[in-house]
Amino acid sequence: MMLTVVISIIVASCNKTNDEEFYGDLLLEYEKVSTLNLSSIQFMLTMLNQQYPEAGAGSLLTNTEYGVDVYRITYETYYGDSLIEASGLVCVPSAGEAFPLISFQNGTTTLNDDVPSMDPFRTEYQLIQSMAGNGYIMVMPDYIGFGASADIVHPYFNKECTDRSVIDMIKAAVELVDVRGITASCSGNYYLMGYSQGGGATLSVLDAIENGPDPGFDVVAASCGAGAYDLISITEYFISQVTIPSPMYLPYFIYAQKVYGTIQDEMDKFFNEPYASLIPGLFNGSLSSAQINAQLTGVIEDLITTEVIEDFTDGADFAQLRNAMADNSTYAWNTSSYINFYHGSDDLDVPPSQSSEIFDDFIQIGVTTDRVNFFEFEGLVHNTGVIPWGVASILWFNELESK
Repeated sequence: MMLTVVISIIVASCNKTNDEEFYGDLLLEYEKVSTLNLSSIQFMLTMLNQQYPEAGAGSLLTNTEYGVDVYRITYETYYGDSLIEASGLVCVPSAGEAFPLISFQNGTTTLNDDVPSMDPFRTEYQLIQSMAGNGYIMVMPDYIGFGASADIVHPYFNKECTDRSVIDMIKAAVELVDVRGITASCSGNYYLMGYSQGGGATLSVLDAIENGPDPGFDVVAASCGAGAYDLISITEYFISQVTIPSPMYLPYFIYAQKVYGTIQDEMDKFFNEPYASLIPGLFNGSLSSAQINAQLTGVIEDLITTEVIEDFTDGADFAQLRNAMADNSTYAWNTSSYINFYHGSDDLDVPPSQSSEIFDDFIQIGVTTDRVNFFEFEGLVHNTGVIPWGVASILWFNELESK
């Protein structure tokens, strides 16, 4: 609560501008929305360190050397075969130097007003913006389906859409700083970090960068927090439970895949009434995750059909769903980047086995622990793990950058 109040005070003193300019290439438009001065960031991190002294936020405070200019941008990317506009925030140290770039992928959201470009003064996003004060260009994509592309149903856990939109956002951010006259520039070192959905997105994007068509840059390291990587195994976990704390995840994925065209079946094949009929109206960007969960039920046998519970793993009727999940999962490969996995030991939203098993998979194919590691936060759940993960990520990146 105290941290939220402090950030509200800082926001009130931000230097906001309304100037907009339009450009070609990937970057279409940018607008400075605020400036966080150095003292404001230091004060914010002081409060963070008082609340989370064990996380090591004091070291972030010590390494904070820059004020930060925050820009809202729109850029071109693809949704399937359609060229669309997407959006996000780019946070740039207020100095004429070259800085490494971090792309931050946020966790699951359903409310359009909650994404970075729509709510840049939200407490969590202000903390990420402040990390640019350690000497990073911080890139914060909205994801397709939010911000400038809010007319599209968010393609939840769709690898193709996620990978393309994040990579294009990174390229647009580099265009902003290196071509469009912003004082700072990019040093050529790239990092990825994300939590929950963002953890899965981070590993997926890294996979696309290393194994897909050459994006024109390499990634030094990726920090994946509490992500879902194997969508089949996490679904098997959920349907084996009596109750789950957040029932919206599976409906979100299936409905988004139906809209995208990879699943043709109606919702009542997977979900019982009245929920099957409700689902298409829940994911239109106007409801929060909590509001959606309140209209569903966490009781598995009430939410999900008996056929899914009994036949999901090998039933022919659910082969299309399993194929969609397999296609949108991320598997271990012989990575050339550093990867750290983080997960709270008591996470009930995303089981920690998602992180431990993907880590084991990397080790089994011969990747060593000087390249890939797994860290478990003892006693932490999904929500309480996010700030310790964020602090650990920046401290790790600082170490790799010899800060």
